[in-house]
Amino acid sequence: MRKFDRSTNLERRNRILDAGLRLSFMHGIRGTTMEALAKEAGIAKPTLYSYFPDKMAVYTAIVQRLFDDLEVAVVQGLSLKGDVGARVAKALGDKHCLIFSMLEGSPHAAEIYGENGKFAATEVEHFKHWLEGELVAVLKEDGHKEPLKYARLLMVCAEGIACRGQSREQIVSDIKLMCEKLLA
Repeated sequence: MRKFDRSTNLERRNRILDAGLRLSFMHGIRGTTMEALAKEAGIAKPTLYSYFPDKMAVYTAIVQRLFDDLEVAVVQGLSLKGDVGARVAKALGDKHCLIFSMLEGSPHAAEIYGENGKFAATEVEHFKHWLEGELVAVLKEDGHKEPLKYARLLMVCAEGIACRGQSREQIVSDIKLMCEKLLA
């Protein structure tokens, strides 16, 4: 019996996720098939199915990996020293710039971003709840009287800014201004 190497399995899994991301940007989520995914990842279709039972499982894993990266960006921004408005702006700006950078140039960006929650509803809700909790904690620590209300408002406003943003610079600038005004 062949012994499986964990690093090989992880590397192959990451190749599949990278291929899924590339294909979704080129062809959209609906336009990507498991056959195309296997070919793009350089593996046989049965191997692909040994890692993921269907296309939605692949996209759920892609979303989870993205949320792991977003969590790191948020935690780094919020843990900086200084004014809470600047820290929140840094965290939310970095979060949305990461998404913007990932989707930039894809003809299917609107479909992918617009599908927010549809293909990975549990993961999206978990991340939103986590982010809200992180913002509430920072705002409470800073002495804000209605941290939950402000956390939700900051999240919704930042989302709107990011959806309409034309560049990373604009997103960062607008989120910074929003945080300065709301948290003054």
